[in-house]
Amino acid sequence: MNLFSYDSMLSRFLYLVGDIVTLHFLWLLCSLPIVTMGASTTALYYSCMKRIRTNEGYPTRNFFKSFKENFRQSTLIWLGMVIIGLILFFDLRIGMQADGMIGNFMIVSCSILIIPFVLVSLYIFPVQAKFENRIRDNLKNALLMSLQNFHLSLLLILIVGTFVCLTIFFRPFIGLMIVCGIGLLAYLTAGIFVYIFRKYIPGELDDDAERSGINREFQ
Repeated sequence: MNLFSYDSMLSRFLYLVGDIVTLHFLWLLCSLPIVTMGASTTALYYSCMKRIRTNEGYPTRNFFKSFKENFRQSTLIWLGMVIIGLILFFDLRIGMQADGMIGNFMIVSCSILIIPFVLVSLYIFPVQAKFENRIRDNLKNALLMSLQNFHLSLLLILIVGTFVCLTIFFRPFIGLMIVCGIGLLAYLTAGIFVYIFRKYIPGELDDDAERSGINREFQ
């Protein structure tokens, strides 16, 4: 097989790298207004999961398709998560500065609430990218899936935490984050979400295998 033919390992790897870099910059560009970050993250996961499932290499088209379709719900979810996150943050700060039982109560309460908040934050945008439901249903499903697959939730936290720590404490890693960091993080975690979601969608694996075969023959 020719080293540079489409089906060669090298070509597939280079196409993958190109898609990750493309999605990284699309996410950055569409997240610039800040308020659109939820829609951008949903679109990013939609594109990554679709590529993993079907080997379909149309990142830009898939990204903007999902961005448009999920803009309203994803934006509302994002704004809600930001507000809740700020409330938890300031309550925790107040609790740490307060004395006595009130301070301890606020710290314990916030610490307990942070756990489901983090779990939902990890799952909600991939869930939004995958399932067409009301916001309330997707939030509920995100929490249930995170608890039902808690070992994988811990793995997701480990991956995200590793990226954050390397960015803060290992300066050479900053270069990678600038070039493709968000796209790479999304692609790595998207593989886990594809595995999780297949548990709730019987027959998707066979459908994806069939579609992948069709795509390869077409290309």
